[in-house]
Amino acid sequence: MRDIQAGEMDQRLRELRAYGYTRLESLLTDAEVGKCLELLEALYEPHHPHFADRANLDNRDKFVWNLQFKNKFFLDLLVHPGLTQILKELLNDPFYKYLPPDAPNYILNYYNARSSGEALGMHMDTFLPATGDRTWTAQAAFFLEDSDIENGCTVVVPGSHRSGQFIDMQLAKVTPIPAKAGDVLMWDSRIWHGANANTNGQSRWSMIATFSCWWVKQRVDMTRGLPEAIYRELTDQQKILLGYCSIPPLNEHERLNFKCGYEALKPSVADYYPDLSAARTEAKVAVP
Repeated sequence: MRDIQAGEMDQRLRELRAYGYTRLESLLTDAEVGKCLELLEALYEPHHPHFADRANLDNRDKFVWNLQFKNKFFLDLLVHPGLTQILKELLNDPFYKYLPPDAPNYILNYYNARSSGEALGMHMDTFLPATGDRTWTAQAAFFLEDSDIENGCTVVVPGSHRSGQFIDMQLAKVTPIPAKAGDVLMWDSRIWHGANANTNGQSRWSMIATFSCWWVKQRVDMTRGLPEAIYRELTDQQKILLGYCSIPPLNEHERLNFKCGYEALKPSVADYYPDLSAARTEAKVAVP
């Protein structure tokens, strides 16, 4: 991935604050795009039949869920220094005292790949609107193929991240955001956004990573579900990104703090989840 220079960084942050989104052009190299597409092609065929009968999924939509469980390469893309700097500005908790002040403390909330079929209705991924300067969720879409109006590009309502309003589903005026393979589109998840219908049938693979403040509940149990082989190859930053420093304690006998530092990181996934039966039996619960 290419470097993001200081001037570009400042501009991208300005756009995120003012409009709610920004586009980083050609952030991925051709080799990185090619490797992602190769991995997704290998993953999709065995992955697809399990979901083929889901009534709520369009038959023309293609998905690969939970990329963090599939290959470490997908996680390596998420710790690019430029992306990390932007996400720290958006999501870092300045009062997270268990890590150095300059360390990222936000987490990965969801990570899927999609090639669109039907239109994706307007929505906001924070689920609640807010008017303040800060968000608690942000997203990055890594485009692996060109995206335009005909094959279902992302659409947004600029500035809606600060509206404090739920989505107007009848809104007709939206802004399409075409992108080239290798571009990364980032947005404040409060923004009203969706995607056009794919009208020309060409694939439009992208990978969408949802990030959140450390205290927001993840949409899947990443810390328990991660394969050991991937965990053992992760950096400390990646382990924190997946939530291993913000696993809630079982009870007050295990731990009082609900966030931790580097010292809490363990050698394997299994070390975080010993047999819970003894702890549950020994825990004294007052029953009225």
